Amino acid sequence: MAKQEQKREEAAVFKARPNNVTHKEPFQPKKELRAPVVVEAFALSTERRANERQEFERLASEKEALRMLMEEQQRQVVEQRERDEINRMRHDQVHAAQPIRHYKPVAVKKSEVPLTIPHSPNFSDRFRL
Repeated sequence: MAKQEQKREEAAVFKARPNNVTHKEPFQPKKELRAPVVVEAFALSTERRANERQEFERLASEKEALRMLMEEQQRQVVEQRERDEINRMRHDQVHAAQPIRHYKPVAVKKSEVPLTIPHSPNFSDRFRL
């Protein structure tokens, strides 16, 4: 136990090491003997992305132009169909005279049924026997 207490006391005592840094020469970098760095060609990601975006926009504009062309052609087809339908309806609406139909002639002859003799109706029960 005495040894442990003694170690604790020694550990608690602060002892600074001597300052050797202030007496040394300052750090001087040394030049290496290798060749200087050669700069190689490089491509920035932003330039690559800009080129890809430009190509995408070109394709998108071509698709849009094609879609607009198809819509215009379809609109023209619909208009032509409507004009043809209107012309056909106008042609159908033109009055065409119907020919006179010929039927079997009607022969008028005198009836053989005798004429009726009129008499007063008896609606009331008052006059009955």
